[in-house]
Amino acid sequence: MSDPPQRGYDRQVRPSSSRTGFMIDVVICVALVILTAPATMGAGAPAAFDAGTDLDTVLLPAVVLPILLRRRSPLLAAAAFAAGCVVSGIPTFDQFRLVAAVPAALLIVFSVAARADRARALAGLGLVLAGLVFIGLTDVAQRQADEGGVATFVLFSFPVSLAVWGGGRLVRSRELVAEQLRERSRLLERRREQTAELAVEVERTRLASDLDRAARDRVREIVALAERADRASFARIERQARESLNEMRGLLDVLRSDERSGRAPRPTLAQVDRLLTDARAGGRLVELEVAGDRRPLPGSLELAAYRALQHGLVAVRGADGDPALVRLRYLPDGLSLEITGLRAEGGTADAALAAARERVAAQGGRFSAEAPEPGRRVLRAYLPVAGVHA
Repeated sequence: MSDPPQRGYDRQVRPSSSRTGFMIDVVICVALVILTAPATMGAGAPAAFDAGTDLDTVLLPAVVLPILLRRRSPLLAAAAFAAGCVVSGIPTFDQFRLVAAVPAALLIVFSVAARADRARALAGLGLVLAGLVFIGLTDVAQRQADEGGVATFVLFSFPVSLAVWGGGRLVRSRELVAEQLRERSRLLERRREQTAELAVEVERTRLASDLDRAARDRVREIVALAERADRASFARIERQARESLNEMRGLLDVLRSDERSGRAPRPTLAQVDRLLTDARAGGRLVELEVAGDRRPLPGSLELAAYRALQHGLVAVRGADGDPALVRLRYLPDGLSLEITGLRAEGGTADAALAAARERVAAQGGRFSAEAPEPGRRVLRAYLPVAGVHA
């Protein structure tokens, strides 16, 4: 994309389109100068048009060159056109430039209407109309055309300019609506992707819980069999152990996808500030409170707490004057996490809650989602330091 436009202009174009448009404007400027220059030099023009100076042709480009600015800075182009109308009249203010000035004015009026906000568009229109009035007062061809003079020129040029300006505003409004629709489509696509990722996360954590339960049940059975310690029991212990290992291998093959970045380290609570920074960059307002002795915890607990916080920030949002509040409390026997804020709606928020719940449950912890009042949500989680309880 090209550089961001100046303040007040919200259209961006690709570099190739910008170059093509600029070359078209160069061709238009050259064509207008070629069309008008013979009259300024007296070639084929009535004697009355001759102002008796060679500066007519030299200063003529001052009226048409502002066209080159109309795509990048339309208001600046309008101001340059108004100044050019004055400069091109030097030194006699009785010269011929009407043929070039009117097309240039219409092009600039359309651009400032289509590319600028309302205030700038109106300012640009006023500058161009002022320039046209000056042209009507000082153009020898206009004054020689009829007795109406400036009034006739204004009655012709002003309605045309206003019509072109209105057309530019219509184009702008349609493009703004189209851009809003494109932005909404991009937002919906991002939400669909996020919901899909959360669904995978829910399934992954559910598998982790299944693995936990299967392992505990098998271990309990093996321990019970070992206590009886007869020959048949030892054979059954061996069979149960082999079956447990096979089940765990299958589940772990799926859970390895949690290592999304391959060899990248898993996130921990030491990175919680970066997580909140990313959430704020996405438009959420979040504050953090930490209580207790902040210390490293077991890796699985750190990952579960980080993911639960990450998912919780999808289900809870903040607003101006009412930011979401995250409280981390390091307890002697565990970690307490609380997220308070406005309730986020939709399937993405529901999937995020499910993912957070599964993460906490997989570590033997407790998770709750409450609504203390309409439109608000409080998420609480407790993760025991000792890991999964039997």
